[in-house]
Amino acid sequence: MKGKVQVYTGDGKGKTTASLGLALRAIGQGFKVIMIQFMKGGAYTGEYIAAKNYLPNFEIYQYGRGCIKQQKQLKMKGYYKLPEHEKKHKFFDYVREDIECGPCRYCFLNDSIQGQYVQDAFTKSKEVIMNGDHHVIILDEVNVAMQLGYLDPEHVVKMLEQKPGDKEVILTGRGAPEQIRKCADLITEMTLKKHYFDDGQMARRGIEY
Repeated sequence: MKGKVQVYTGDGKGKTTASLGLALRAIGQGFKVIMIQFMKGGAYTGEYIAAKNYLPNFEIYQYGRGCIKQQKQLKMKGYYKLPEHEKKHKFFDYVREDIECGPCRYCFLNDSIQGQYVQDAFTKSKEVIMNGDHHVIILDEVNVAMQLGYLDPEHVVKMLEQKPGDKEVILTGRGAPEQIRKCADLITEMTLKKHYFDDGQMARRGIEY
């Protein structure tokens, strides 16, 4: 199978979600999938929990600030009663419903620390694309990292041009630079028409995270 470069961008909701759908399809066909999340560190998200607990062929690596509520949100039901060999594979079971993702936006604070997370994520991306055994590589929110100036688009283009021919690479995030658009084989633009966030609705467990 010849691998392509896909880009999911635009202001509408659904870019990461679309890439997760592709990941599920690929896993079902026996492919190994990895998602490298730029500027995201909230390990309480549904995709992270699902990958850790139920999807051995799907790895997620996060490079970003963790949620300040995370230790209260994570709950490891029955974890300490598990045999040692099961603890190595078991993550946590669910997120506390009494504490929701709120408006603090700490995890999305963009500063020099965030910039270092981006560089670490890019280093991991190059390693996985050039030397890893994954069939599908998702660079989640990498477009935003480039848009904010934390990552040079030309460096990303060079990496994509050098990727092995059997690797499928997906880049998500709003604001995909023109250099990335030119080298992509597929571009899907999510267009915002209406969003309940505008009515004050906060992120919902299982829907937004």
